[in-house]
Amino acid sequence: MSMFAESIGPVHEYRHAPDETPAYNESTYYNFASPDSGVVGWLRIAVQPNRPAGQATALIFLPHGETLAAFRRVGATGADALAVGPIEIEIQEPHRRQRLTFADSVSVFSDPRALTDPGPALRRAPVADVRVDLTVTGNGDSFGTDGDDPANVLEESMALGHYEQFVHVDGSLRVGDREYRIKGGGLRDHSWGPRDWAGPLYYRWISASFDDGLAVMGLQVAQRDGGMTLRAAIASDGSAYEAELGEVTMEWTDDGFCRRLSCPVRSPLGDLVLTATARAPEQFVPLRHHRPEDGTSEGVTRIGYSPYDFELGDGRRGLGIIEVLDRLVDGRPVSMTG
Repeated sequence: MSMFAESIGPVHEYRHAPDETPAYNESTYYNFASPDSGVVGWLRIAVQPNRPAGQATALIFLPHGETLAAFRRVGATGADALAVGPIEIEIQEPHRRQRLTFADSVSVFSDPRALTDPGPALRRAPVADVRVDLTVTGNGDSFGTDGDDPANVLEESMALGHYEQFVHVDGSLRVGDREYRIKGGGLRDHSWGPRDWAGPLYYRWISASFDDGLAVMGLQVAQRDGGMTLRAAIASDGSAYEAELGEVTMEWTDDGFCRRLSCPVRSPLGDLVLTATARAPEQFVPLRHHRPEDGTSEGVTRIGYSPYDFELGDGRRGLGIIEVLDRLVDGRPVSMTG
């Protein structure tokens, strides 16, 4: 199924009416990379109206190794708001322009691997007051599915409606008395429907922005039934195009994080070979999802995040983020042990 099969209407920028599924989730996500300041980050809100509950998550990677993390849970949220706790998204022009803000205290980590045991890590970490204020503009059209045609659903376990858009970002980050200019590129994502983080066996979600304005997204999803999804998109000069993602290869750290990734991408703008290397000093963040399985054991899925330096085969360089999800087997990623 093509990620560009449908046009995503303005109405889908906003909240959707939920079905009755307890696992119904509406999520809005932004990542960004600012080459001049070296700041990489992402902000996400998620709402589960049938529980009711909401979460706000922020991860910000500073250029010299500090990682800022905030996790907030709330009860019921407004029926129409794209806001949870400290994160607010203002749709100024659908699919064209948004304002994204975050204001809260965050935990500061020199080694975010400590979040493997998040409760004690968050309680022990020093804190800092942080404010993010970004103007976000679209870099090409949104692409994905609006959820109305089941034949076009990309991954049922990852929501029914799901679209993405390359973006430009411009604004500021304040950490205590330090201020960073944020100017660069990124990717945003909006999804709604039943969500099961433990549905895939594993996935890799790649987002890279290059110095010349090129942006690349790649998605590899391995299903538990043996199926494999490979999708890619590329953007340049305000236009987005579908691309083809080839075989993804990875080099692991001893404790199961992605140190290096490479993959070919075929696109209307030319064939590329994309290489990502975890930026030094390495800032691997392990988030976890727990799901009881078979009524007896605990299934654990880890979602790893880190900033990466990207390079194309022709020498162009960029910055971005990769989300690496794996079901854990004996504490190690399934694709590493398999």
